[in-house]
Order: sequence, then C-alpha cells, then structure tokens
Amino acid sequence: EVNVPATDFATLYMGYQAYIPEGVEAYVVSSADSKRATLTKIEGILPANTGIILKNDGNYSFKKAIGTAADVAGNLLQGSATDTEVTGAGYVLSTVNSVTGFYAAKLTGGKFQNNAGKAYLPASAITAGARFLSFDFGTETAIENIEGAEDAANAVVYDLSGRRVQKVQKG
Repeated sequence: EVNVPATDFATLYMGYQAYIPEGVEAYVVSSADSKRATLTKIEGILPANTGIILKNDGNYSFKKAIGTAADVAGNLLQGSATDTEVTGAGYVLSTVNSVTGFYAAKLTGGKFQNNAGKAYLPASAITAGARFLSFDFGTETAIENIEGAEDAANAVVYDLSGRRVQKVQKG
C-alpha cells in the first residue's frame, strides 16, 4: 500500500498495478507545450511502472490490483521506484504561491533528484523550454464554430448586455 499525503495534487509511480481509490482522480500527461501540460483522466486500474498525477482531498491507500490496467499509451510522465538522480532538465510537481503545476527542477551538476514513488515530466517531452507548465484538463475555454441561422440576413442579433441590435457590431 502507498499512502498519498493530503494535498490537492500528487504524483505517483508504483511497481505494481493498483485500484484507484474512491475519491481520487488519476491522470496522465498526454501532451505538453511551453505553457501547459494536458492531463487525460484514466479510470479503473493504474498500470505498474507508470507516472501518474493524482487529484485528491485526503490520505488514500493503493491496493494491488489484478486485471487489465488502463491504457496510458502516449503518457509523457516518467518516474522511479527509488530515489533517483535524473540527468538533464525536467519538471516536477510543485505548488508556488498557491499555484500548482510543473516547475523546472533545480539542477545540481546537470541533474535533479526524483524521490521514490514520484513522477516527473522530462524536458524532452515539451516543445520549447519553460519555467512553469499549468494543467490543462481539456475543458472548453472558448466558443468556436457557432452555427448561424439559415437565413443569416434576417437573423436577430443581440449585444453582450442582451439588447437587440440591428446588425453585428465590433465590441
């Protein structure tokens, strides 16, 4: 069993498959760029020897599981079962000034420390250098491709205050 501290987010790397406890959400990093790491939620059984991000609100135990683990093909996270010095740049999960994300690991002699049972994002996984990567849960943040009325010339148009206007206007 592995106990995760009571934080909003944590990383995990285990040498065995485990059930995801109730109340815990598990994610992998499916892509990353110079600003954000895109997280993809996984369900069911956590695969062995795989870097995972956990979202939780308490202490949880991860019990060994038998069965087919979640498909995590394309996961960019790496990890280690023991304390390991990683050569080269990478990003570790941290919270700085109440902002949680992946921060550039502090290098000592071109290496950084990854603690036992933790995951990290190697710098080679992102398209450009960055000091911080925020989380992108794949939720919508914009309105795009709005379907218009079939007779657009006679369509009713409103401004952002909800007032009907005669035609589309800037602003």
